[in-house]
Amino acid sequence: MARFAFFPAKSSSFAIAAAMMAMGTLGATAIATPAYAQKQAKFSKEFLAAFQPIDEAIKSENPDYAALRAQAEAAKDKVQSDDERFFYGSTMYTLGGKLDDIALQVEGMNMMLDSGKVPEANVPQYTYVAGQLAFNTQDWAAARARFEQAIALGYEVEQARALIARTYSEEGDYTAALQTVNDQINEQIAAGGAPDETLLKRGLTTAYNNDLFDDATNYSLMLVKYYPTPTTWGDAVAIQRNFGQWSDAEMLDLLRLARAANAMREQRDYTDYIDAANFRRLPAEVAAVTEEGISSGNLKPDDTFVAEARREAKARTAGLKADLGALESDATASGASASLAVAAGDAYLNFDNGAKAAELYELALTRPDVDRGLALTRLGIAQVKAGNYAAAQETLDTVQGQRGSIAKLWAAYAKQQAG
Repeated sequence: MARFAFFPAKSSSFAIAAAMMAMGTLGATAIATPAYAQKQAKFSKEFLAAFQPIDEAIKSENPDYAALRAQAEAAKDKVQSDDERFFYGSTMYTLGGKLDDIALQVEGMNMMLDSGKVPEANVPQYTYVAGQLAFNTQDWAAARARFEQAIALGYEVEQARALIARTYSEEGDYTAALQTVNDQINEQIAAGGAPDETLLKRGLTTAYNNDLFDDATNYSLMLVKYYPTPTTWGDAVAIQRNFGQWSDAEMLDLLRLARAANAMREQRDYTDYIDAANFRRLPAEVAAVTEEGISSGNLKPDDTFVAEARREAKARTAGLKADLGALESDATASGASASLAVAAGDAYLNFDNGAKAAELYELALTRPDVDRGLALTRLGIAQVKAGNYAAAQETLDTVQGQRGSIAKLWAAYAKQQAG
């Protein structure tokens, strides 16, 4: 029967992370550079003699861009005025694009911006493109500086902020990356709206991929709060499974949440649930989960583990049901231990009797030997089962320590069920 075990981090399926991980270089925003002979631009005779032929050659059929680049660089000493700096930069930016030379494009774009001759209406876009180009050369600090300038100019603000977060991540400064994401999230919430789902996924992916458990938990909580689906609930549960070192009892309560939220999505979810519940203790629950796993196609009825669980759970269910009264009497007797009251509560919860289970967990909490984290978590689950959602939230909010993150997820679920 012993199939349940602790699994290494990142072993449980995580849908959001898989979708968000692959992000390569940026495609630079297209810009149109002004015509060479712009009105009011002033050029020296020496500059015109050197660069007008280059400009005309670029516009001709089948130009030799590499040769034109060498020709332009050889004449760079003719560049003296701001107008000349702008058009030299424009030429190098164009040649860089033709030659797939991002570094040359960066040089050209920076020279155009630094010349002060970019038309005012184009400055925000050029600044943003400069950030994209620096990003693609992995000059993270320069990219960040340009994106910050673009934000100040009001251009592509949300995308620029997302890219700033990525520059921090590329530098390994995940705290700064997540702070950038959190600032955006907090602003959106403060404005009375839901934080953007893509933004939450970005924060979650950064935290998850870099083993930041508390941050990953918080983002998963926001996702299930604002965008509750079986996928977001499944990811929230998977994050807990992958990061935590859970006992059987803790894993059981986590997988109970997955089941309640319709987020059981793979064979391992069902086999771990069956193992953690144990048909000797909770046969009715094991029987129900086994049948659900078979019906969903995640469990094969002829598998040895599944067949044993199915057979034994069915055989033991009636006996436990007949013993419920005796278990309750023993648990409520004077001097009985907290663990006996918890076991009786578990037996009733196993039969979906949340109200009776809650009474017994409350009794356990009055006894000095109680495991408060376990009893409070189970009490909250029983209150959810009984439809007492407000009380469940209040109970689950008091859970501290190892079970705290599991309780937070259950509290979020209770709040959703309350409507």
